[in-house]
Amino acid sequence: MAMRHQRRPPAAGGPPGGRPQQRGKEGGEVASDCVKQGYNVTSCVVLKLLEWMRVKRGDEAKLSMFSREVAVGLRNFSVDTAAVARYLEAVERELRSMFPLVLRLTMETETPLAVHLRNPYMPLEIGLAWHPLFNAPYIPASTLKGALRAGARRGACGLPPADLFGYVGQEGALVITDALPTSSAAVEPDVITPHYKEPDVREDRAEPTPLVYPVVKPGATFDFFVASRSIETRCTKEIYSLVMEALAEGLGAKTRLGYGIVKLR
Repeated sequence: MAMRHQRRPPAAGGPPGGRPQQRGKEGGEVASDCVKQGYNVTSCVVLKLLEWMRVKRGDEAKLSMFSREVAVGLRNFSVDTAAVARYLEAVERELRSMFPLVLRLTMETETPLAVHLRNPYMPLEIGLAWHPLFNAPYIPASTLKGALRAGARRGACGLPPADLFGYVGQEGALVITDALPTSSAAVEPDVITPHYKEPDVREDRAEPTPLVYPVVKPGATFDFFVASRSIETRCTKEIYSLVMEALAEGLGAKTRLGYGIVKLR
C-alpha cells in the first residue's frame, strides 16, 4: 500500500509547503539581516547569496537584485571605531620604533568613494573593499600608493616620484599602510543606470536597469601612515604637501565621474 505524503504545515508568515519566507526590515525575501555590526559582513554576503539563489527563481534571482538588498542593508552599518583606534595606536608605536619618519594622516571623503569594485570577497554586482578582520570598509595600501604614484607631479626631499613610491622590481622610499575608517558611519548605497545593454539598440526599446551598490559615503574619515627609513624628519612638511597634492587627483574608481575626491585634514 502506497503511503500518502503528509505535507508539513506552513511556518508562521510563510508560504504553503513548509518553506518559511524570510523577510527583513526592507521587506525583501532573503533580506540581508546579518549585514550589520557584530556579524562578519563578507561571510554574511556569501551565505546570503547562496540562500538567495536557492530561494529565488528566474529574473528575481539576478545578482543585481541581490546587490541592491545588500547595499540598502549596509546604509545603517556602524563601524567599530574603538577596535580600529586600538590597532592604529599599536601600528603607530611599532612604526615609530623602526622608522625615523612617520606621518599619521587623516583623510576625509568629499564625494562617494568606490574602491575594489570587483572585490572577490564581496560578491556583488559592484563590490567594495572590505577589511576581513575589522569588518569595515577600508582603502588598501596598494590602492592608496597607486593613487599617490599616479597623482604625484613632482618629487620631494631630492627624490623623484618613482624613487619615492617605487616601481616594478624596486621598493620606494615611502611605506604606505592601509587606510582604516575612523568614523562609524561610512557606507551608503549609490546607483547607476546603464541605458543600453547592447550596441545599436533603438531608443524606444532601451531597457535601463538601475544598479544599486555600496560606496564609502562623503564625510567618512580614514587614517593611514606614511613612513620612511631613508628620509629624515626635516622632510615632514614636504612629504605631507606632496601627499595632499597627489590625492587631489582622486582616489579609487570612477574619478572622472566625480567619485573619490578626498582631502587631508
